[in-house]
Amino acid sequence: MEYRNKVRYCLELLKERVKSNSTGYQTLADRLGVSVLTIKRQLNGDEISMSKLLALCDAAQVDFADLWKQVEDRKVTHNVFTEIQDRAFYYFPHLFRYFIELLSRQTPADIEQTWSLSPASTHLYLRKLEELELISLSEKANPTILMSEPIGFGSGSLNVIKSIQAALIDVSEKLIAPREDEPFVIAKPMQLTEELRHKMYKEIMEVVSRYAELSERYFFNSEHPHHNLVICDYKVQEEQEPLPDIVEIRGFELPC
Repeated sequence: MEYRNKVRYCLELLKERVKSNSTGYQTLADRLGVSVLTIKRQLNGDEISMSKLLALCDAAQVDFADLWKQVEDRKVTHNVFTEIQDRAFYYFPHLFRYFIELLSRQTPADIEQTWSLSPASTHLYLRKLEELELISLSEKANPTILMSEPIGFGSGSLNVIKSIQAALIDVSEKLIAPREDEPFVIAKPMQLTEELRHKMYKEIMEVVSRYAELSERYFFNSEHPHHNLVICDYKVQEEQEPLPDIVEIRGFELPC
């Protein structure tokens, strides 16, 4: 997964160089002795051998070492689904699953066979994803993913809200009846200025982002267990219940 992302990013940089140098696809095709269609397919895909990538760089008169260093030095950026895409995935989670299968390099034929889909259903899935501008389809209905990984939902996403609700319910149940996979929980009431509160947010996000990058770079398709990290902060309502009265007691025995 990480190598494919690097190749994809490298090809994006190469296309920018080709455009800025006014080399043109036809020139590349002539220098390599292939068709313009082949050049476009290679530059817009991510399944390309290192020898072909080197040949493309040589034909474009671009230093591959310099290009690859830019790839290695890049910061991981997260692409976010649009509001329209988010709503579609919220109301049609099966469409989201279909898109994830495509991201995992499954072909429409593979998905059709695995899930016993009819050709008509496959057509509808692909056309809907094309309508959402998540894929482009060739004349033979072969999809090309239009978003580069890592991809995720934005903070105001309906899917994020649904995920947070499910995660909080799951954590609550585990806290009530602890099991071996007991969650890590910090509950800390705070009174801070807005400036300090935002500073805390920034520091937390920096730490989480570092570990998220490790996860995405090295463990995305590993056998390691999956974990959900949920960080929740909210303003306490003014009409919260008052503290209880101090009353006469007979002891502090725990209930049975």
